[in-house]
Amino acid sequence: MNRRQYLSSLAGAATISAAGCLDGSDNDDSASSVDEWADGTIEFALPPFQDAEELQEQYADTFEWLAEGLEGVDDVQGVPTTSYSAAIESVVQGHTELANLSPIIYAMAADEGIHPLVINWSHGSDAYHSYIATRADTEIETLADLEGKTVAMVDPLSSSGGLFPRYMLNQAGLDVGDVDTEPSDLEIEWAGSHGASFETLDAGHVDAAAYGDFQHPDDDAIVKIAESEPIPFDPIVAKPGTPESVRETLTERLINTPEEALEDHRIDRFGEVKPGTYDPVRDVAETMGINIDDLEASADGDDE
Repeated sequence: MNRRQYLSSLAGAATISAAGCLDGSDNDDSASSVDEWADGTIEFALPPFQDAEELQEQYADTFEWLAEGLEGVDDVQGVPTTSYSAAIESVVQGHTELANLSPIIYAMAADEGIHPLVINWSHGSDAYHSYIATRADTEIETLADLEGKTVAMVDPLSSSGGLFPRYMLNQAGLDVGDVDTEPSDLEIEWAGSHGASFETLDAGHVDAAAYGDFQHPDDDAIVKIAESEPIPFDPIVAKPGTPESVRETLTERLINTPEEALEDHRIDRFGEVKPGTYDPVRDVAETMGINIDDLEASADGDDE
């Protein structure tokens, strides 16, 4: 996926922006409670971090906790998406009330009226790393050794599985392309999920793979050759126009999620989103050719 394709997927969001949601203001005065806002059911978009069935299992207890504590809400339903851009489109256009977004997706679309509620925490931290790894039986030891090789990655709009790996390779002197161009010094094979990226490497189909550190195995057969700077974990966001009272209720419920509701989850808890949290992601995105400031202007352009 290139930048034009992504921007095209956000074209519908421009309508929301024009309606006055860019400043994140509370535009929906008609819904003062969660049940009025959700109309009984909250739909929650899930990007392809992992296999869709695995994600549904991980979020099941959390969804049940949410539904039980929100008056008038009968159910919270996970809505798996097939791409990172599809996840942001679903919540920006209001097809789902909530979404779990990758850091880069949030950084790119933060001005589209969506409201960050909480940030995910895992292993006692609100940040993680991107790994580039290879098999121990290869002769690859450094990023420079990947010239002319094939590297599996997750998705162009995955922070730890796309953006940061390409940034690390770029800093190592390799031409990995950007959002508008293909790499010339190596080949990228987009796997679709962190698990699939690792499995492609493990099966010997590629020379190296990039994925989030949470996917790295406790196995000497797979060797890490590069690690990114800390990347803030993904946020949970609410659709544009969500009233402040609803946002406060949802945030409080998420932050108070008990440990037992997260036993099968990939995260430990939900925490507060502090100002500037995603600035490093935005900086890397801009270095790699993603110009946050003209998302809307470019959305009207040719998308061939």
